[in-house]
Amino acid sequence: MKKILLSFGIVGVLMSSCSLDKEPYDSLTNESVDKTEGAIEALHLGNYHTLKGWVENWHRVTEYPGDNVSLSGTTSDNLFYNYNYKRVVNNSRVNSYWENSYRVIAGTNLLLQKLKEGESDASDQMIAENLYLRSMMYFYLANVFGKPYTQDPASLAVPIKLSDDPFEILPRNTVKEVYDQVEADLLKAESLFKEYKSNVYGNVYAAQALLARLYLYKGDNQKALQYANKVIESGKFSLLAGSEYNKLSVAIPEDNKESIFAIKFVKDIDYKDDGWYTIGSMYANFQGSGWGEMYASRPYLEEVRKYPSDVRYKMILPVVENANELHAYYVTDDYKYASVIVTQSGSDYSYTEGGTSKTLIKESNGAGAFQYYINIAGKKRSVLIDRKLANRNGYLKYYVIKCSGQEGQAHLWSPVISRLAEIYLIRAEAHAKTGNVTEALKDVNVIRQRAGIPSAGLWTAANLGGKTALDVVMQERQLELAWEGHRKFDVFRNAKVMDRKYPGTHTAGSSPILSIDPKSNQAIEFIPEQQIVLSNGILKQNP
Repeated sequence: MKKILLSFGIVGVLMSSCSLDKEPYDSLTNESVDKTEGAIEALHLGNYHTLKGWVENWHRVTEYPGDNVSLSGTTSDNLFYNYNYKRVVNNSRVNSYWENSYRVIAGTNLLLQKLKEGESDASDQMIAENLYLRSMMYFYLANVFGKPYTQDPASLAVPIKLSDDPFEILPRNTVKEVYDQVEADLLKAESLFKEYKSNVYGNVYAAQALLARLYLYKGDNQKALQYANKVIESGKFSLLAGSEYNKLSVAIPEDNKESIFAIKFVKDIDYKDDGWYTIGSMYANFQGSGWGEMYASRPYLEEVRKYPSDVRYKMILPVVENANELHAYYVTDDYKYASVIVTQSGSDYSYTEGGTSKTLIKESNGAGAFQYYINIAGKKRSVLIDRKLANRNGYLKYYVIKCSGQEGQAHLWSPVISRLAEIYLIRAEAHAKTGNVTEALKDVNVIRQRAGIPSAGLWTAANLGGKTALDVVMQERQLELAWEGHRKFDVFRNAKVMDRKYPGTHTAGSSPILSIDPKSNQAIEFIPEQQIVLSNGILKQNP
């Protein structure tokens, strides 16, 4: 008898009305599922619960290799190898991500084999939700372990497993084959959804949002436009603006009118060990919780601080050590932070060098913002001006709080998979790539306006200053979607180099990797060695 391995310890809490006491949850057989009242519904909810174990390492493998983050020290945790591009075949974080992805896939496969289309609206809804969850797993797997579709669709990605047989061992499919499976699942799901339950369940808009992203990644810009328009024109979601923007972090997903699909974490129930082992715990330490070792990167800070009114900077918490000292912080040639003490007079700042008072260079960008610079050793360097900040190993503590604070708990957070801002930016990118500059900039400006950027800071075809419309879209995606698992994919799928020449421990040690070519083998993860061994060599390793 095949056993169904379930990873959802709180299904009993979620479905207290169901009687599942005939056998332990981790030993339900195919036969007992058919005979046990409420088992199908419990297994269905169990797939959502398994996402909670999946999402932590999903974040590590998608966000840490980007250029929005700056690690402040070395660590024995394998996340260090995700961060510094020094890949290892036995990375426990990557292996856990692989295992949990296929655990969700196995759960969805079981449900999809048990249910038949057309039997009832309830069963069709359940089929649609599980098709969406399976497609989401395969979409991310293909992008973590395979090359960008637009670079080499015939290269290997991951095995497509459509059965619940735990003994079935399959070889890796190509990137194109995995994308085709994701597309088929999402299109079928789109046709089968019967109701919108909330944004923490698979829904028709979530399927359309992921289709829009899939087509964008494939380079099918017309279909990306088509599906982005479906979501935007539905009127179901709206952008959070002004003081409501922090709902991305602090509200339950259902109270976030911008969120299309999120993985819900429940106050107290899902908050273990005072939040020390959550996604947000690496980014900040407050309320007595959190490691606070991974900070906002200097490139991100430079961009998000161009306009003081930009609400996205409210997702950064500078840790002040001395409020009575004002410093101008710059980056040295060896990617370390340094500073001079400055005094302020209106919008001017001065400092003393060799007994002589000097003024920081102030330059207007012509769009309502100033950037300050300092000349050090004959080189002009940009500065960030702050009260004296605390540091760890010399790296300034710019805490990231976008992944913390839900319902007042320090590092509780319900990670967002799709939200309306991304859909506007998908549409903007597709417009840019089809030559419709006006519409691309219009969509970018929707996001900038809601962020609080003044009218002078909005883009027009006349003020691009040598940038392309695509450059502007990519810059806005970085600003808006930071710490949501997009940046690495955005850089490499657009054939850009990942530039990490900024402060962080990725610059330390021998042979640091500061520039990653999109075609480099380092841009994709190794297949976990444990999985290759278990497959008896059927799975082939990435170069």
